[in-house]
Amino acid sequence: MPMPSKGDRTSLTVRLLSKLIETLTTQRSSAGATSLSQYVTDLIAIASDRENLALEFTREHDRDFPLTTWLLCTVRT
Repeated sequence: MPMPSKGDRTSLTVRLLSKLIETLTTQRSSAGATSLSQYVTDLIAIASDRENLALEFTREHDRDFPLTTWLLCTVRT
């Protein structure tokens, strides 16, 4: 069965350290996100102060998320 559209998206290839992928995969599983791609997209949306674009994960959704991630998401340049 085809997946429903998640809206206008652009493909981006990123090469991450294997250890980081392991950490993100564990966090994704704990957060209940459907895929690693969606989880990372939601994290980037939150970190960019565009939480309205996060489809599955929000600050209110998972209060038990690691503090370091919330610090990353609240850093402003």
